[in-house]
Amino acid sequence: MHNSKLIKPAILSLSFLSVLSGAAVSPALGQIRLAFPNASDLAIQMILTLPPLLVIPVSLFSGRLAMVFRKRQLLFVGLVIYILGGLGGGFANSLTMLLVTRALLGIGNGVVAPLSLSLIADFYEGNERANTMGLSSAMATLSGVIMPLISGWLAVFSWRYAFACYLVSLPVCFLIWRFLPEPQKTEKTEGESNRLPGVVWLFGFLTFLLMVVFYLLPTRAALFLQETGIGNSGQSGLVIAALNVSAFLVGLQFGKIRSLLKNFTHFVGLVALGIGLAVQFFAASLEVVMLGMFIAGIGIGSLMPTIFTETANRVPANLNSPALSVINSSLYLGQFATPLVFAGIAVVFQVEDVRFKFMSAAVMAFAAAAVFLVGAIKSTNRNTKKDKVTSTNNK
Repeated sequence: MHNSKLIKPAILSLSFLSVLSGAAVSPALGQIRLAFPNASDLAIQMILTLPPLLVIPVSLFSGRLAMVFRKRQLLFVGLVIYILGGLGGGFANSLTMLLVTRALLGIGNGVVAPLSLSLIADFYEGNERANTMGLSSAMATLSGVIMPLISGWLAVFSWRYAFACYLVSLPVCFLIWRFLPEPQKTEKTEGESNRLPGVVWLFGFLTFLLMVVFYLLPTRAALFLQETGIGNSGQSGLVIAALNVSAFLVGLQFGKIRSLLKNFTHFVGLVALGIGLAVQFFAASLEVVMLGMFIAGIGIGSLMPTIFTETANRVPANLNSPALSVINSSLYLGQFATPLVFAGIAVVFQVEDVRFKFMSAAVMAFAAAAVFLVGAIKSTNRNTKKDKVTSTNNK
């Protein structure tokens, strides 16, 4: 483990870029539509959806590349592509060129995002690893709050200026170049396979399901307020802020939370997420909607760093990059699948009401919580028996 105090800020600065890739320029979509009046609704929406969609395959590929090439080299390649794609959007003279730059941004993020997680596993262990994973999630959440505000302000002057928010990647490059050493290469031992253990794919599937359930909240908030008459689209910003603030606060304290809850962290996180979703079903005022969002934020703020930490802890050091790339890809795949899954549920039950979708997601979260509760109890009992045997042998 390195003692430099600036290694951690350098690694965490990468987390700031992950959420920034897709949503940062969302406030400028209206002006972009006016700039390209002949563009279809799908083409305009692809400005936001194309980058995270490309992250899915690129992330899986980059995880394997990290086993062959130096991680610093891969990071700089990813960051250069990220910068070209991010800033390039402001110079696009056609929608086709704009979508090309967004594709480059997704490719760059597909390289950077999983490596930012694997570097935490490389440099930190135990409680420090868990604490840093929490800080990483907090940084990503903070980016999702701050950068759309900045790009929205820049978009007032011109939609092209909104892409200047990606200039934040330049100081990140400097931090990586100046303060991040190449992590020590861990060679596999004799007889050890390069195949990922089944638990990684299980965590990947759970991450996919988690994001399908969670992503219903930020994507349906504005429509929910309008349909129910509780608020308007402008107030949806307050609702999303409540979600992000709680997730950010939990991320800052995740190390302590995990030390306190231990095996029950998954369970508590899923219960909080389920409660937050269920509150939306019953909500009749903006204050109650915000309360539900805040509770749900507690859930997702504890669940994501838990999954990242558990994945890193369950694989050999030489496999942390491909393992965490599976989780990262599953995260984005879940976001992409959310509208498709709940559209299917609406067709099956012939109910289009947004509240019904929230309650469906809550039921999924509570069902998963029940499964994890059983697992946590069994794990705790096994650890208790081991402690008793160890204590007896020491006597």
